[in-house]
Amino acid sequence: MPERKKQSPVLLEGLMPLVVFVRAVDDKGFSAAARRLGLTPSAVSKQVAQLEERLGSRLLQRTTHHLSLTEAGSIFYEHCQRVLGELEDARLAMAALDERPKGTLRISAPTVLGEVHVGAAAAAFQDFFPEVQVELEASDRVVDLVEEGFDAAVRIAGTLKDSGLVVRRLAAEERVLCASPFYLQRAGRPRAPEDLAQHECLLFKPGRVVREWQFQGPEGTRSVKVQGRFVANNNLVLRQAALLGRGIANLPRYLVLEELRSGALVSLLTEHPVTDRHIYLVYPHRRLTPPKVRAFADFIARYFQRILGQSDTRP
Repeated sequence: MPERKKQSPVLLEGLMPLVVFVRAVDDKGFSAAARRLGLTPSAVSKQVAQLEERLGSRLLQRTTHHLSLTEAGSIFYEHCQRVLGELEDARLAMAALDERPKGTLRISAPTVLGEVHVGAAAAAFQDFFPEVQVELEASDRVVDLVEEGFDAAVRIAGTLKDSGLVVRRLAAEERVLCASPFYLQRAGRPRAPEDLAQHECLLFKPGRVVREWQFQGPEGTRSVKVQGRFVANNNLVLRQAALLGRGIANLPRYLVLEELRSGALVSLLTEHPVTDRHIYLVYPHRRLTPPKVRAFADFIARYFQRILGQSDTRP
């Protein structure tokens, strides 16, 4: 079915019964639709009933706990989605006559990356585009951009599954093994990945403790078991522990750039690259992408290129 888009309330005011009907189907109930639309459940029910009366056909089968489309309702729903989508495209086409990015830009980003870089990039973006209001959610949950009304999301992954979204690769999430000079003076410097078994490693616990670190070599990826007495579910905490000399950390390079430059942390085993992932920007596929989204996509790509010293414009 065609993608349902966020509709302009003013443009669609006269088509509110259609909007209510589509929302009720999408949210699988009158109560959920009412919450999204700022109406009461009885008002939603009344709008749908009036629409059915005008059409002379039942669109929905209602029970206490279930809502389903009739055959006629299914046909009407598909046409409504198409009509509302085309109206939104028309509104965007008119808005595109003024190419200045403006309005609210809702972004989702992983917690640490959002705190360290995406927030800074979004704030700098506003210096260039002051008519844009930014709402950033820094959270490790994967949001549904369309359903939750987000304009774009920054995600970290090896590869992204085909989700129907536009995907733009921003940079590699290069990882680095690092420790403080104090720790290395006390415990020595590992010369090969296998030496890590004799060191205190700072362990990440996203759900379960990660006790294997992966390295890339001529023969492909290999895993090395590690051990340690300090465990955390946040890389900022592991960075702090490394700075305090508690052990060797496996961290994204973007998180320790300043510490590596200043010598507060020392990179290790650089001839044995740690398997990395990629940083992506994703946003809903539309025939007319809003200027604020296009501008932000270009801006954050340049930001990561400058910060991480990477130039990669692959989609």
